[in-house]
Amino acid sequence: MQEKLITIISLIIGVLGLLATLVGTYFTYISFVNPLKRFKKYLKNPKDWEKFLGTESYISIYRHKRYPNFQIIIDWTKVVVENYKEEWIQNYPDKDHNASHFVRLEMDGMLLEKELFVSLDGGRIFVPVPRRSLKNKKLFYWYDEIQIQLADIVGEFYIKKDINNFAKNQKKPILINR
Repeated sequence: MQEKLITIISLIIGVLGLLATLVGTYFTYISFVNPLKRFKKYLKNPKDWEKFLGTESYISIYRHKRYPNFQIIIDWTKVVVENYKEEWIQNYPDKDHNASHFVRLEMDGMLLEKELFVSLDGGRIFVPVPRRSLKNKKLFYWYDEIQIQLADIVGEFYIKKDINNFAKNQKKPILINR
C-alpha cells in the first residue's frame, strides 16, 4: 500500500515537473528568444503606451507602461523621402512638405522592426504608408494589423479622427486588414 502511494506521488511530481518545464520553456522563448512576438502582443492595446518626454525634442518616444524597455521611436531628423508623393494621397492644403520617417520598434535599444510612416499636410497627419499589391492589373492599397496598431499609438489624423476614416477619404481607397 505504501509503495503504491509513493509511486502515485512520484508520478504526480514527475508530471508537474514536466508541465513546469514546458511552461518555463514557453516563457523563456517569448521573453528572450523572440521579443518581437511579445512586442506585437503589447501593441494590441494602445492605452498601455505612453509618450515619454526624452532629452531630445526631435525624437518622439512611446514606451509601454508596464514594460518600459519596449519602445516605439521616431527620429524626426531622419527623413527617408522629402516631398513624398503617391497616387493614393488626397490633395491636402500643404502638399509640398510631406516626408516619410521610420517608426522603429525597439527593445532595450535593439531594433526589432521598423515601419514606414508618412507625415502629410504640414505634419497634421502622420500615418503608415500602405502596403500595395497588384491583382488583375489593378493596384490595391491596404493596411495590415501592425500598421493599424502603430497608427493607433503614434498616428496623427487631424480631422479624420482615426486610421479607418483616413483610409476611406483618400484618392485611392485603402483597405483595412485586421
